[in-house]
Amino acid sequence: MPIVERELLGFSLKDTSLKAGADITSFTLQTSSDGPYKNFTYNLSFPLANVYRILLTSCDRPQPPNDNIRLPLKPVSFKLTSLDVKKSEATFSFPTAGEGSDFDQSHKKREVHLKWNEHITLTVYEEVDGKKVRVIGDLPNRSYALTERGIMRHWWVEPDNLHLGLGEKAAPLDLSNRSFTMHGSDSAAYDAYNTDPLYKHTPYLISTPKPTKEGETLVSTYAIYHPSNSGGIWDVRRLHDDPWGFFKAYTQDYGGLDEWVLFGKGVQQVVRTFAELVGRPKLVGRDWLGYLASGMGLGESDHPIAQELLSTWPDLCKKHDIPCSAMHLSSGYTVDNATGNRYVFTMNKKRYPDFKGMVGHFHKNGIKVVPNIKPYALVTHPHYERLHSADALFHDPMLNKPVVTRIWSSGVGDNEKGSWVDMTSEEGRKWWAEGVRSLIELGCDGMWDDNNEYYLHDDDFICKTDMPHGFFSPAKGKSSVGLLGRMINTELMNYVSYAELVKATPERRPYVLTRSGNVGTFKYANSTWTGDNWTSWHNLRGSQAIQLNAGMSLMQSNGSDIGGFGGPLPSPEMFVRWVQLGVTHSRFCIHSFKPDKEDPSGAAATNTPWMYPEVLPIIREAIKWRYEYLPFFNHLMWESHVNAVPTTAWLGYGPFASDPILYTEEILEGFDAWLGVGSILVCPALFEGQLSREVYFPRSSPEDKSLYFDLHAPHRRYVAGTRAIIATPLEHFGLFAREGAVIPVGKNYATVTQITGPARTTPDGVDVQLEFEGGLVGLDDWRGVRIFPSTSGQSYTGSWIEDDGISSDPAKTVISVTYKGSQKDVEVTVKFGENGFKTLWAHKVDIILPAGDERTVKGGKEGQRDGKKVWTVEVA
Repeated sequence: MPIVERELLGFSLKDTSLKAGADITSFTLQTSSDGPYKNFTYNLSFPLANVYRILLTSCDRPQPPNDNIRLPLKPVSFKLTSLDVKKSEATFSFPTAGEGSDFDQSHKKREVHLKWNEHITLTVYEEVDGKKVRVIGDLPNRSYALTERGIMRHWWVEPDNLHLGLGEKAAPLDLSNRSFTMHGSDSAAYDAYNTDPLYKHTPYLISTPKPTKEGETLVSTYAIYHPSNSGGIWDVRRLHDDPWGFFKAYTQDYGGLDEWVLFGKGVQQVVRTFAELVGRPKLVGRDWLGYLASGMGLGESDHPIAQELLSTWPDLCKKHDIPCSAMHLSSGYTVDNATGNRYVFTMNKKRYPDFKGMVGHFHKNGIKVVPNIKPYALVTHPHYERLHSADALFHDPMLNKPVVTRIWSSGVGDNEKGSWVDMTSEEGRKWWAEGVRSLIELGCDGMWDDNNEYYLHDDDFICKTDMPHGFFSPAKGKSSVGLLGRMINTELMNYVSYAELVKATPERRPYVLTRSGNVGTFKYANSTWTGDNWTSWHNLRGSQAIQLNAGMSLMQSNGSDIGGFGGPLPSPEMFVRWVQLGVTHSRFCIHSFKPDKEDPSGAAATNTPWMYPEVLPIIREAIKWRYEYLPFFNHLMWESHVNAVPTTAWLGYGPFASDPILYTEEILEGFDAWLGVGSILVCPALFEGQLSREVYFPRSSPEDKSLYFDLHAPHRRYVAGTRAIIATPLEHFGLFAREGAVIPVGKNYATVTQITGPARTTPDGVDVQLEFEGGLVGLDDWRGVRIFPSTSGQSYTGSWIEDDGISSDPAKTVISVTYKGSQKDVEVTVKFGENGFKTLWAHKVDIILPAGDERTVKGGKEGQRDGKKVWTVEVA
């Protein structure tokens, strides 16, 4: 492939009246209106006090059309500290106040040096220990280049920085010394360490310095974000080219450059700032935090018919004592009897003679239903001619007719001729809305937007750009897929699904699950997963790093298909380890496609909790643990929604960023993570036959001597900053609560938060049958609080949030807990802060000390709960 890289030169200052010392809101360079680089404009501004933005455009490279930035564009004033027009140099001070100050608490003095004598070169410096140190800088004499239709960026690269983010990218966690494609693909059966791209499009790269010793003063962490939906490539110090050596480079296929650079003290502040730019993660409903069932074999059965087979699911859950919160209906309900093809928004009435009745049956048993829907139509689809005649399909300018390509149709590897539906067209969205509405009317609780990568194979295909009200407005008329970006269609698909759910049940929190997505997609989808993975130990291990980088990219309700989607059935040991890891992720779904020719129903080849009787007790215990900790997960989702904190986080997140051990290869290529930063250390066993392993216990400072309490072994404690060999029998892997943690827990099965109301009654008017009525679901009328006090008298305070788990605008209650321990007893105070939601457990909570802790709780009433000692206290 020929390299197309043309240097971009010839800029001059637009406003020659500017003087040093002026307070300005933007600084603009431009090229002349003739010559090889005519009409380019380079604009520097500060949308927040810790964010600068570069907008580089021309007539033939317009501003990238997108709807990914949510922050209102109100530039912050900054100071032009020096200007030398003859030398083509200027220096700017970062704003010292403004909206951004809430998200960057590093208190570092930063300045921007800009040169444009030949190439544009921007460098940011900070004062560190009295010295001026470079934080980020353009690659000298090669900063900006033109490709055939887009722009290429080059930066100096910090050789020892840790690189994170980019959404959903293959393991390991550190993205350094690798290259990544910026678009999504249907990456079925992918390799979790090698496949690129996967399903998402997230051109957002974090760069953070690695401490080499404790107490070291470091420059700020920064992230670079390009909100374009066009494809591209991020190269993170993999390429080498003298005289420049190693560098970082981003190549955007189409359009001008819209670049946002974010600064903060550590990764946590940068992620928080990113959420201010693009929107904080949506709040997912409480019921979607439990065990989510699925399986293509279940929905495609003919003997017995799928409806009969699926209707046995609640009884099977009851028989095996497995709580379940939702059933994902794979696309088998849309399969045409004659052809075997999937026709979205049609119903196979032979397999599903009473779909609405089946949904009601699930609802009665406390199980929500979400159907799979796909944004394409085969040419044999009953609706195809309608879409064709309405001009709701992409257009091929070479053939001057709608784009027809090969699209997945039935079994593994099967495909037929069909067309993607253009969601930028009003008629395409109208068709999608009607289909979504038809499923809502059948009682469905949410939408599973699948197969939506829109991997059209030609950038020159044309789409309509007839955007809904409130979306960006590109140039009137039609646009190429390359410039607009394929995944604007993914975003619009999720937007319509979301809008129809809101319209139908405005009082309820909409649930949209998406496989693919650009950054803007997650304004509408509140859940995702890592796509069609392959069953192997290798991919199980790789799923943890994907989870961690996705969390730092604001994909907060996320997980992998437990047990692997494709490939062979997992062994009993592998299945156990995958479930044990999965229950610690923000989304826990057992989903698979395991064809078994010996079983015509397909059920025997579907991953289910009870598939291996010999390990069922272990699987049951792990799933019940998930439900016991569901109040904690619900709180973590609030933390994600309000503060953009990942539920599953890298060990160096937040207060642990200064621990140099966490930046070593063994940790970065390992699998340990926080469940709630600083609360529970998750140490999985992800190798076959791994019955023990070494664990390092992170510390927040050199003085940190906090204890880690083994949740599986009474009296076993470990000190921060130390290592230990722990046991990982098949029954469990390592879980350690950190001293000072406050962890709310509830019953170890499915519960509802209201006796009457939306948490009890589903949209189709069905009341959940409660356990005292013979059902599977209980009331959320008990709350325990696990605390982990030392004996030194150290005082700790923590809090959590409660809500009904379903309302679109939920009232919430905040409960704070303060405690300290001595050798003999523990003092605990529990108070309501904000108290807008009336919990079923009212004003009493049970304090639970670490296993084996024989101290008393002052003022508490001693009792027993599920064989464990508890201390009941009043909430003030």
